[in-house]
Amino acid sequence: MGALDAFCDRVAGAHPGCRVELARTVGRKHGGAAVFGGARRVADVLAGMAAGGVVSVALQSLHVVPGEEYHDMLGGLGRFLDGDGRGLCVSVGGPLLSDLADVARVAVALLDSLSGERDPDEAVVVMGHGAPPPGAGFYDAFRGQLARLDALAHFGTMPRERGVVCLDLLRIRDALAAAGTRRALLVPFLTVAGAHACSDLAGEQATSWRGVLEAAGIRCRASLCGLIERPALADVWREHLARAKDRLA
Repeated sequence: MGALDAFCDRVAGAHPGCRVELARTVGRKHGGAAVFGGARRVADVLAGMAAGGVVSVALQSLHVVPGEEYHDMLGGLGRFLDGDGRGLCVSVGGPLLSDLADVARVAVALLDSLSGERDPDEAVVVMGHGAPPPGAGFYDAFRGQLARLDALAHFGTMPRERGVVCLDLLRIRDALAAAGTRRALLVPFLTVAGAHACSDLAGEQATSWRGVLEAAGIRCRASLCGLIERPALADVWREHLARAKDRLA
């Protein structure tokens, strides 16, 4: 929660006089409120604002791509938009990757943020969560952009089902082996570095990305920093929020 709280503090500082609240979209399968320090669901926060007399809200998504949770969130906004002036006026800022300009900017920013901790001959292996279309298309575009910027940078996403072989990881493993690469920096492409980053990516078990790569002779170390902790990437979300707020006018 420290990274999210810090983000909220920055938002509050940039928008004095505005009420700032953190809400969650993840459900029980992700740990729900326990993971986010008791944060309430988006619908509950908006209902409380409406009851308290708030009439306009800039709602900023902290998703990475427009996937299932993002669209579920949008679908839940209808009850607050009654069209007769009594409901909330809600403007939504898009996820980190909302268009191709975001993809290009974020790829550069991510590599730049790693420059101080990455060795010259070290590969970068970036793991995203994965999503169905249209979110999957943004991941594909990001994969291509990252590869164009750095031949040693590889991106893949987790399989949607637990226990399924990760084809992206096998592709990355084979590419690193074919290039004779022996060291890799593991990087989560996730808003916060939670269980997926610590276990699925960098865990000690044989089935983690680290375990699979090290079994192939590729020594790994991890940069367990969520995207929202990288200033240049947090700036993208904040700019999306600023545009959403401007639309309220």
